[in-house]
Amino acid sequence: MFDAAITDPWPDLRFDPRDQAVALGAGPWRLGAVRGELSTFHVVLHRRHGDWTHAYRVTPGPRPGRFTIHLLRVAEGDRRAEMAAWLLDRLRR
Repeated sequence: MFDAAITDPWPDLRFDPRDQAVALGAGPWRLGAVRGELSTFHVVLHRRHGDWTHAYRVTPGPRPGRFTIHLLRVAEGDRRAEMAAWLLDRLRR
């Protein structure tokens, strides 16, 4: 399913030491009926202000070495498994 390897999925992002990030893989993100841009996909459990789980899509930014981060979904609590399943299901469509 995923076409590209992730070498450094979070090159310029900073997390709280208590946060936990998981890179799920890389592949095209479907934009409507057309295959979209190559993206990497991540689930992050943020713990700084209580537990919040986020699903992210990261794409190359407008300049080399920069990235655009798309917040896809948010859930309260530690919902990493559920968020990863949702994201992987969305990518299979």
